[in-house]
Amino acid sequence: MPGTWQAQPVIIDGDSKDWPSPYPNYDSKAKIGYATSNDEQNLYITMETGDELTQMKILKNGMVVTIDTSGKKGDGFVISYPLQNDNEIFEVQKSGEHLRKEQTGPQVNKQFGQKVKKAAGLANQLALDKFIDCSGAFLISQPTPCGINVKLAIDQYNDLVWEAVIPFKSIYGKQSISKTDVGRGISVCFAIKGYKKPETKSTAGDNNSMGQSGMNSGGRNANGARMNSMHGAGARAVQENPMAHLYESSKTWKQFSIAGKP
Repeated sequence: MPGTWQAQPVIIDGDSKDWPSPYPNYDSKAKIGYATSNDEQNLYITMETGDELTQMKILKNGMVVTIDTSGKKGDGFVISYPLQNDNEIFEVQKSGEHLRKEQTGPQVNKQFGQKVKKAAGLANQLALDKFIDCSGAFLISQPTPCGINVKLAIDQYNDLVWEAVIPFKSIYGKQSISKTDVGRGISVCFAIKGYKKPETKSTAGDNNSMGQSGMNSGGRNANGARMNSMHGAGARAVQENPMAHLYESSKTWKQFSIAGKP
């Protein structure tokens, strides 16, 4: 994909106001929107999600962003932020303590929203690996030696917004890009780790329970016809289990090129 030139520097504050709305790229499996841009001295990266389960995964298990300057899908410079944490803010129990299932899927209740904002406020550490003169653990409030700055926050729409600025000197070893760098391939990966699936006493029992729920809600087949059989309704309920996404890990790659000034 062609790169995007950033005419004005992005303010790294966990707010999407400096980015296109909606974000130009979206991964429907990971449930994240994302974008990248650059000017002469910096690469800018952002990710956002309004999905409650994805927010839980990021704030509990952390997120790893990899920058591959070869433009492929390999190893490279790594930003780990937020870091995985051991607090119990998002400990999920089988009963679905923090989420309630409705016709539209899992919805944020007031208590859950407060916990999301609390967890985002506690995400105050990051780790950098392989960057030139800039590796190790840092506080978000602490300037890094190479000028890398990362921030996440929950905005007014309850979206989690992640932003980062990466000076080219930390990945290319020079202050500014040149004309020969324009069109150079580069790629970015957002890796999100899912929750560990809880152990259940009887998988069959859970499926039967979910099937009964699906039957009561009135499932429909692929053609839109209502299904009255317990088998059909149960199969649809299992397929559309709103908690399934919580246990899925994802890697979202964007491959693009360095943009030149218009």
